[in-house]
Amino acid sequence: MSVSLVNARILLDDGAVEKTELLIEDGKIHSIGGGGGRARQVDLGGRLLLPGIIDLHGDGFERSLAPRPGADFPIDIALMDTDRAVLGSGITTALLAQGVSWEGRLRSGATAERILDAIERGSHRFGADLKFHLRFEIFAMEEQERARKWIEDGRIAMMVFNDHLPQYEESLRNSPERMQRWSHIIGMSFDEFRAEVKARRAREGEAEANVRAIADVARRAGVPIGSHDDDTPELRAKYNELGADVAEFPVNIETARAARAVGNPVGMGAPNVLRGGSASGNVSALDVIEDGLCDYLISDYYYPAQFYAAFKLVADGVLPLGKAWSLVSAGPAKVGALADRGSISVGKRADLIAVDDSEPALPRVAASLVEGRTRYASTELGMAAIPDLLPA
Repeated sequence: MSVSLVNARILLDDGAVEKTELLIEDGKIHSIGGGGGRARQVDLGGRLLLPGIIDLHGDGFERSLAPRPGADFPIDIALMDTDRAVLGSGITTALLAQGVSWEGRLRSGATAERILDAIERGSHRFGADLKFHLRFEIFAMEEQERARKWIEDGRIAMMVFNDHLPQYEESLRNSPERMQRWSHIIGMSFDEFRAEVKARRAREGEAEANVRAIADVARRAGVPIGSHDDDTPELRAKYNELGADVAEFPVNIETARAARAVGNPVGMGAPNVLRGGSASGNVSALDVIEDGLCDYLISDYYYPAQFYAAFKLVADGVLPLGKAWSLVSAGPAKVGALADRGSISVGKRADLIAVDDSEPALPRVAASLVEGRTRYASTELGMAAIPDLLPA
């Protein structure tokens, strides 16, 4: 299958935008600027053509699984809904970040396995490339073997270590009503939850050994690994020593600087950029970006955030388009060991999005292509493009 996208403003590797054409063959970018020969032509009407967004950490799919507390929906249906949501947001590769914790229920290993099974079972249905991102709570000692098996079987695209215990301990002291609500959500009484937190803290030595064992397996398997919400340079150094070299959501600028000093990539939340600050009161992602410390942006809990955050950085004069877009394409591709995508380059996967930026303050995704096939399209573009991009 050969398709030539013509009349497109293409973001090139060097950051320049050039109005030219792009030839796709067998799901890959075959040439840029050359003639398409006998390829079917699709006129993009002067739209901006960008690399598809790569989301290394998104948990917005949880709203499809349980849009209201206690209102759970079948996982296969929820993932189909998620697939539509990510494609409409310009995301062509989405790592679904699922927690595995001692808290159980929504964060149990059994729940994570059902989601992992559903991702694999539904891969032929999805338009986007959906993968599994494991968020492993370090005190979940009973889940170690399950996690190791997933990694060894090649089922994990990325993993990070979490430790929410200090946050829970502080909340139990200062905001017990918050913990009462959380204990209800995870199916424990408040007294059971408080006792479990205390019991987990008493097993700190086991947790340390747990982390080392899992990190060793992931490192040998070549799975990108990191840690989540590091709050001190010392903690970042500790994880770096284990080979967990990705700093995901460092809590403060000092920790982000410490990560960069030892060559660790830093990922920040795109909602933080879009909203102008952290919803948790942590460091502003904009400060991290302006300090030159951010390597990639993450959708976190809101799938449209990466798309709009990148354009906001451009509109506000923080970064030119090429550098801003790299934070949601080439940057995450490098961190996530996804060398076959992330830029508009000959030989790369034709994971692309066409953008209607006729209203600069509110650009929108006009089409999302995954391996050269239209997987999402607005009405006006879709009616023309779908017959050309899909085989008979």
